[in-house]
Amino acid sequence: MTASLLDIQSKFQSRLLNGDEAINPHLAKGGPFMGAYDYAYRARLIEILSEDFEGLHTLLGDEQFASAMTDYINAHPSTTKSVRWIGRFVGDWLGNVDPWQAHPELSAMAKFEWMLGLAFDAPDATLIGVEDIGLVPPEAWPMLTFTFHPALNTTSLSHDVSSFYQAVQAEIDPSAAPEPYAKAEIWAAWRDPETLMVTYRLTDTDEGQALLAAMDGQTFDGICEIVADHTEADEAAVRAAGLLRLWIESGWVIGLDAEGMSW
Repeated sequence: MTASLLDIQSKFQSRLLNGDEAINPHLAKGGPFMGAYDYAYRARLIEILSEDFEGLHTLLGDEQFASAMTDYINAHPSTTKSVRWIGRFVGDWLGNVDPWQAHPELSAMAKFEWMLGLAFDAPDATLIGVEDIGLVPPEAWPMLTFTFHPALNTTSLSHDVSSFYQAVQAEIDPSAAPEPYAKAEIWAAWRDPETLMVTYRLTDTDEGQALLAAMDGQTFDGICEIVADHTEADEAAVRAAGLLRLWIESGWVIGLDAEGMSW
């Protein structure tokens, strides 16, 4: 039986990704050693996931991490040309399948680490400065919207995983397991414009909600309404303006706009 090289390559890929045996007739003696390729492919993916999720690996230990990631790869086989994106569903997957969903700190750690990875290798962009705020005409402020740097990423976490993660990065034994929050909290991660190092912090409740809304295209007027739910109404605009200044000084904002207006 003959087949084109492209056909053979496609069948080989289908075997690795889906266990499809259509390639077997094209192999000597049915390809008795194909299992070695099956193992090597998945072992390499698990190794990559271990590099992307060091904190999660430490939480689970070697055996449980390998078991969990094997099941994950079966549920979410690679569909992109780069293995960079193989782990993009790990956090949500851990939070929705047994037995891992019984341990929400695992999902929180995975989401935290994925957020950091996105901040690390995001493309660069030109930042605006605080002085750009002064150029906005007063009538544009209610309609003002914001464009954020690609390196800025956020995630909602059920547990404070930062101390555990920092211990893992420092190659010391974590002193305690991640502590749960009373309610989910918003964390932000970004690449510092001066040092190019990934930085992260917990946002205040009003800031986190305002930031998510702003990243979703909400206007400054809408952000003021969100902030007003957490402070005195006559202080909301000042607090919102302060948050905007903080975001700009942190290197989060690359553009200001107001529909139908220019300056």
